[in-house]
Amino acid sequence: MNLHPLALRYCLPRVRNRGHGLGNEMIPWARAFLASQVLDAKLLAPAFGMNRRGYWRHFGAAPDDWIFNRAIEKLYPVVEFTEADWLEHGGGDVVAALRGFAEARGLHRRSVYALVTDDLWGGYHHIQAAREFVRSTLYRSRFAARNLHVLAGRIDPARILVAMHVRLGDFAPAGQLADYRQSASVSLPMQWYRGIAESLQRAWGDGWQLLLVSDGEQAQLQPLIDAFPCVITGDLADGDCSDALALAGADLLVCSVSSYSVMAAFLSDAPYLWFAPALHRDPQGYYSAAADAPEAHPSDATRRAVDYYHRERTRHPGQLGRGVAIDADGVVPPAIIDTVAQRHRARRWELDLVRGGVAPMT
Repeated sequence: MNLHPLALRYCLPRVRNRGHGLGNEMIPWARAFLASQVLDAKLLAPAFGMNRRGYWRHFGAAPDDWIFNRAIEKLYPVVEFTEADWLEHGGGDVVAALRGFAEARGLHRRSVYALVTDDLWGGYHHIQAAREFVRSTLYRSRFAARNLHVLAGRIDPARILVAMHVRLGDFAPAGQLADYRQSASVSLPMQWYRGIAESLQRAWGDGWQLLLVSDGEQAQLQPLIDAFPCVITGDLADGDCSDALALAGADLLVCSVSSYSVMAAFLSDAPYLWFAPALHRDPQGYYSAAADAPEAHPSDATRRAVDYYHRERTRHPGQLGRGVAIDADGVVPPAIIDTVAQRHRARRWELDLVRGGVAPMT
């Protein structure tokens, strides 16, 4: 749709309470991006000058960028797109909901307004259509390409790459296993990470490498660094964006219980491991990441996932999904180990006709 030259429409994600971590900031930003596509409007980045983590340095903004965003909200008629609006127009895919919302509000017939959206509702499922926007936004950030280039020189492409996100710095120390379902800001036990690494070491010997992404001190990570073939990113300055992309690009991702790991898993196509004690276990034999038991207030996405799970369990017993819950002992199921090894082999350039010049005979 072509706008009149004088038409002025903006879509912007609102930053509240001095901002969230990068994984959380991406949710309303991606939602605003999709709204800008539906409405043929100009997208504004979050006012990262308000975020205490200084993300403005990564995305070509200024520390006073919030002044312009605030001015737009003062000078333009504001249209809020909230969780209630999303649910009213079907929930699920936010693009479909935005189309219904725009039609109901007559937004395609209006020339001047600012659509504003904020908060973390909907999660990454509802912004699936913005996945490549998130990926490209991270890559085009100021420091990402440089850091990833350096990191590529440290990684052996002939060995399986396992990326492990160990969140320590701003999370509370690990507690009792029962506590993990009560709080989302608790560091996972180091013995869980080590148990996973030991499982992989037994299976692959020296055929793998551990990409260690962490905000912890080296002394805290020493149990992993001393025992396993580690590649670290901690010495690369301004790694907020590059670390997320590095995690997403591995053959296997080991997640912390954090929105940053969720973003990396969203961008990844590889299997990933999650700490089972932080999940809710249903008597019917599946785990849920919902804050409450899934039956209490199930979202449409949760209901569809559960229905699909039950159908697939009958058709393909024992089949695992891409996200796999791992118990506190860190033992990795053989099926995951085999899947990751097959994935790595399939990604080798020697088996790629376009890059290697030959293709295996079927």
